[in-house]
Amino acid sequence: MNAPPGPERYAIGGVAPRAVFRPATAAEAAEALRAAARDGRTVVPWGGGVGLAGATAPPRYDLALDLTALDGIVAYEPDDLTLTAACGTTLAALRAATAAHGQEVPLEAAHAGRATLGGILAANASGPRRLRLGAPRDRVLGARFALGDGTLARSGGRVVKNVAGYALHRLLCGSRGGLGVLLEATIKLEPAPARRLALVFGTDARALGDAARWAALLALEPAALTVVGDGLAHELPVASPTDSCTLVVGLEDDAARVDQQAAALVRMLGEPDARLEDEAAADLWQALADLETRGQPPGAAARLTFTGARPAAALAPLLDAPGPRPAWLLHAPAGRLHVFPAAATVPDLTERLSHAGLVLVEAAGTPVPPAPLLPPPAAVLELRARIRTALDPAGTLAFGPAWERDV
Repeated sequence: MNAPPGPERYAIGGVAPRAVFRPATAAEAAEALRAAARDGRTVVPWGGGVGLAGATAPPRYDLALDLTALDGIVAYEPDDLTLTAACGTTLAALRAATAAHGQEVPLEAAHAGRATLGGILAANASGPRRLRLGAPRDRVLGARFALGDGTLARSGGRVVKNVAGYALHRLLCGSRGGLGVLLEATIKLEPAPARRLALVFGTDARALGDAARWAALLALEPAALTVVGDGLAHELPVASPTDSCTLVVGLEDDAARVDQQAAALVRMLGEPDARLEDEAAADLWQALADLETRGQPPGAAARLTFTGARPAAALAPLLDAPGPRPAWLLHAPAGRLHVFPAAATVPDLTERLSHAGLVLVEAAGTPVPPAPLLPPPAAVLELRARIRTALDPAGTLAFGPAWERDV
């Protein structure tokens, strides 16, 4: 078993764990959890650290459980469009394995070379194509995982017809390692599109407040429709520095349909500043996903993710807020807005966006995550607590009961 890096490599919010363990097998991972539960220690499972590096530290953080040695494809059935892999396998490795068969892994995450299958599922992560691909919980057919006391369990199956019983594997998606530690998962693949095309437009942010234009753009059913504000646009390989923001429209379909959509976009918006085809377009999708966790300009102390509003309504509070405009990007079809504000502006900006109909779904980098306007009902909180107690009775998982907040 290879020795992991030192504890500082696994710091969360500037807090490093007391120890690090990198199991070579699922059994070793389960034994580490059993020992932690017995000794009253808290554990954070680690993959590539893409999401955890910018998170807020839990109150206690005793052990980092590095799962990157649990990698490799367990089973791949191209005819059934299913793939089973250990959860330490990177997204880049999964893509490489399926590309030779003309198939696509319907998952997106920042930094595909580091992001692991388990980490993507645990974060329910996505990118600019979330609406077309669905969320990870929509794609996972089954999983093998360890509970907080080290009990090994399975849920779902490796083919669609065998998926039965309680869908605990989907419950784990988005739990951020607070309900169980994912060790192996089966996902449903899809055929790769015949053609990919990205059209890139430089535009003024104020011009994006037209709700009718947004409705027309969305009616074309693009695979991606992302606006990148000027604070982040310089990070893109095809940004338009003379404009206040960059609009990226992604098309994926058969060649005739893509040509039809592209012609409609040109009639609507004029000639694009750049066109990227196939692999170059896919690289741009990845660059857009990368922006969700990197590129924070000087002075940005927090990363906030909102969902739930129409594009024009989402942008107005950003453009009208007093003081310097924060860096931001908006994946419009999926309704995901990522904002990188200075710490002092977080409360005011959160309130403005909440009043515009957005819901805060993630807050990282800020010491105290802003509270939502409407806390979950008491019945929801009670059910959530019961589930956590059943899956992690000793409170071993650091992002479990002691860490849960109504955010």
